[in-house]
Amino acid sequence: MIGRVTSKRIIKRAAGWAARAATPLAARRLCARACIFVYHRTAEIGFVDGRVDDWNVAPDTLERQIAALAECSELVPLEELAGRLHDRPPGARPLVCLTFDDGYASFLTRSLPILKRFAAPATISIPTAFIGRREPLPFDAWSRKHRHEVPPEAWRAMDWDDLETCLASGLVTVASHSHTHPIGSECSPARLADEVHRSGEILRRRLGEEQGRVYVYPYGCTRLGFVPPPYVAAVRAAGYRQGLTTDLGLVTPESDPHLLPRVEAHALDVPAVIRAKALGALGSYYLVDQLRSPRRAR
Repeated sequence: MIGRVTSKRIIKRAAGWAARAATPLAARRLCARACIFVYHRTAEIGFVDGRVDDWNVAPDTLERQIAALAECSELVPLEELAGRLHDRPPGARPLVCLTFDDGYASFLTRSLPILKRFAAPATISIPTAFIGRREPLPFDAWSRKHRHEVPPEAWRAMDWDDLETCLASGLVTVASHSHTHPIGSECSPARLADEVHRSGEILRRRLGEEQGRVYVYPYGCTRLGFVPPPYVAAVRAAGYRQGLTTDLGLVTPESDPHLLPRVEAHALDVPAVIRAKALGALGSYYLVDQLRSPRRAR
């Protein structure tokens, strides 16, 4: 029997072929739109578990993807996105932002050196309760299963020194990814408000007032109920400038700043596919996205 992850990879490979074919049409439609890519783990693993998703993009794949994006797009900091979307000249390259969720140590050791080579800014989102944790993150089933088969950087959370090193690069901004990474649909409004306020306050107190100004919803899919209205209301009330979901799509000037869509950067994305995604050739991925269920989206 084919495992869930193996099936997912087959489907996403097919979606990538379709996206490549649709790239010329997407490029003609390009106007004031931007693509926010989401990454998670970026470690040297060397195997694929057919049943448990690793959410990993290997460093050599990441380098090829960033090189392709640097060539075809403008890589901009997330905090500049709203201002840059307006008054885009005809023929301007698409705007692209890079985000890395969960705060794995591999971001510092593997991703950041690549970002430095391309002067590519990025936002990393951190669940503050687990900063410096020396056990697998409690929501990371893959790490609990495979921690003894891979280097610790593949599953270990960054600590405060790691985060300060990232900030010292001048390329990185730190966002909140909640305090304990809960499932929004399973929380009371009071719990959601606590997650939102506590995590931002911790980041700003330790890293400075300009950090913790973006909120990245764990799990993040509004269609599946993981980002209920009280969650969004809490993010607005706490003064966050932006809120990022995992809803598929491009950002436009009309996008709600507290419900911004993103696009997954997948381990199977060759340069032509990552370029297609940046240009908005997402039709095949919208079809794939409809297959997501509450269990499969976690």
